[in-house]
Amino acid sequence: MTDATTPPPSTGSQLSQQEIDSGKTMAILSYLPIQPVGLIVSIVCVAQKNNAYSLFHAKQALTLYICQIIASLCCLPLCFLCIGFPLIVAVGVTTLVLCILGMINASSGQCKPLPLIAGFVDKFFGKVQKA
Repeated sequence: MTDATTPPPSTGSQLSQQEIDSGKTMAILSYLPIQPVGLIVSIVCVAQKNNAYSLFHAKQALTLYICQIIASLCCLPLCFLCIGFPLIVAVGVTTLVLCILGMINASSGQCKPLPLIAGFVDKFFGKVQKA
């Protein structure tokens, strides 16, 4: 079982360049900040489990979206105290920055975990591995 801090298993310690190249498009699309598109692509990648590189990034992106939804729902009751709106904006900006960071990692062929959410990836999707 892999965790969020290590790259997915392959024949060696690194993924083959062919596997990275074949999964790069889906990995980048998983981080699209347009919620329905990125969310759907992430779910499809996790369901297919046919490429270890795209699966690693899809699990990261899906965890990011789940954390964003949870954080936004926690901020909603605080809107009555007028501090919820700035918190929701801060959650959105943080998600956007992490999406951009994930896109950069995915497009450069790296399996780096995203900061802030790396610990949750293994809790949510620890048993999901390449088929």
